[in-house]
Amino acid sequence: MWRIKLKFKRKVHLKDISRIRIPEDRDLDNCLRLNRNERVADWHKGFLREVFDSKPDYLLNVYPNSDSIYKKLSKYLKLDKNQILLSSGMDGAFKAIWETVTDPGDHVGVPVPTYAMYHVYNKIFDTKLTQINYDSYTLKLKWNELDKFIESKPHILFIPNPNQPVEDPLSIDQIAEISKRCSENGTLLVIDEAYYMFGCETAIGLVKDYDNLVILRTFSKGFGVPGIRLGYMVSNTENIDHFSKTRFAYESNSLSDAVGEYLLDNLDIVNDYIKKVHEGRNYLKSELSKLGFNCNGNVGNYLLIDFGSKEKCKYYASELEERKIHVKANYSDEWGKYMLVTLGPKETLVPFIDVIKSSFIL
Repeated sequence: MWRIKLKFKRKVHLKDISRIRIPEDRDLDNCLRLNRNERVADWHKGFLREVFDSKPDYLLNVYPNSDSIYKKLSKYLKLDKNQILLSSGMDGAFKAIWETVTDPGDHVGVPVPTYAMYHVYNKIFDTKLTQINYDSYTLKLKWNELDKFIESKPHILFIPNPNQPVEDPLSIDQIAEISKRCSENGTLLVIDEAYYMFGCETAIGLVKDYDNLVILRTFSKGFGVPGIRLGYMVSNTENIDHFSKTRFAYESNSLSDAVGEYLLDNLDIVNDYIKKVHEGRNYLKSELSKLGFNCNGNVGNYLLIDFGSKEKCKYYASELEERKIHVKANYSDEWGKYMLVTLGPKETLVPFIDVIKSSFIL
C-alpha cells in the first residue's frame, strides 16, 4: 500500500530538543536507592489497603472530584482553597507558569546546578535562560550574579529553597527582600519548596504581602510518594485563577488524590519518617567526617559529598554500584568531585558507609 506523507506545521524551535523517557535501570527489589532523592525506606505492608479501604467501589468508575483534597490542603496550609492549584508534580506547575506567563524570548533565570526540568521548559517555551551560579568551592549562591539578574528586569526568577544538589537555603527575610525587588521590576518570583519539609523555612506566609510571589510544592519529597505525581501551587487568588486557565479538564486523578488525602490525614506518619531522615543525616555526616570528607546538607533529604577529585568520586561511585547502591555522581566540570546521596533512616545508610570504609583510599 502507498503511504501518504502528511505535512503539517511544526514549531521550529522544538526540532533540536531531545526528550527520552526516564529509564528505570535499577534492580528495585534488591538495590539501595540513594540517587534520586526518593523515600529510601519502603512503605509498610498494607499501606495502599489503608489508603483505599474507605474509598467507594465506584472510585475508578467516575471522573475525579478533587474537592476533598483541596479542602484538606486548605486546612493544612491555613489558606483559602482558591489560593491553591493542584499540578502533576512540580513539572506540571512549571509548565503552567511558563505556559501562562511567558512569550518566546522572555528572560527567566534560575540558580545552577539545579533540577534539570528548568532547562527543559526553557527550551520548550523558547525563553531566554540566565544561569545564576553557585560557587563550587564555598557552595554559596553568587549574590552578585543574582543582583545583576534582578536589575535586568527579567520576566521570571525561579529559586529552589532549598536547592539541590547545593542547598544554601535562603531565610524568610532574604526572600522578602528579593520579592520586594522583583515586584519593583515587574518580575514574577517563584519559590520551589520541593524539599522544605526536611528543615527549611517556608515562604508561604509571604504570599499575602507580595502579589508577584508563587510557592511550588510537591508530595514527592517530604510526603515520600513521587509515584503519584502530585504537587500544588500557592499564590494569591488572581494569580491562581490565571495559572488555572490552561489546566487540563481535571488537574489530578482519583488515585493520586486518595493517597494525598490519606497522608494529610495522617501527618504523624510523614513527620516520623522525616525525623528518621534527620537522624540518618546526622549519622552519615558524622561517619564521613571521621574519614575526612566534607559534606553539604542541613535542610534537605540529601548530602552533597566532596571526594576531593572527579577520579576519586568516580571510584567510590563504581564501588557502590557494584553492590547495587545507587548514587548520583555524574556532575560535570568543577562539580565532578561531588556525589549526591539521598538520605533515609540510619539503618538504610549503614551499607553505604560500610562500602566507603572498605574501599577507602587516601
